Amino acid sequence: MAVLVNLWSRRMGEIKRFLEKYYEKDINMDEEVEQWIYIYSKPLDAIDIISAVIDNNDKYQINVCIQVDKGDIHPVTYENHNDIIKGLLYVYYEEAPDGDYIFE
Repeated sequence: MAVLVNLWSRRMGEIKRFLEKYYEKDINMDEEVEQWIYIYSKPLDAIDIISAVIDNNDKYQINVCIQVDKGDIHPVTYENHNDIIKGLLYVYYEEAPDGDYIFE
């Protein structure tokens, strides 16, 4: 299963600044980029960047939405991000025979 994460901002250079801070390295991206899309094959990687955007919404004017496989697109906000993260974890968790949980 894939999780598409879409970041967008109307502020010039905002996505580039955020991604450089997030990845802790220079990113080869034009300042004019207003939208960034990445498809994650591992839900934890998608959850990490979603959380980073929401946790830093006071520093960056970036909006985020997700799409799981070919499902609906869901905007992620401060108000719903915990539910979305729980939903992503729920989709990718599978209960093992011993009662523990493992990722698919």
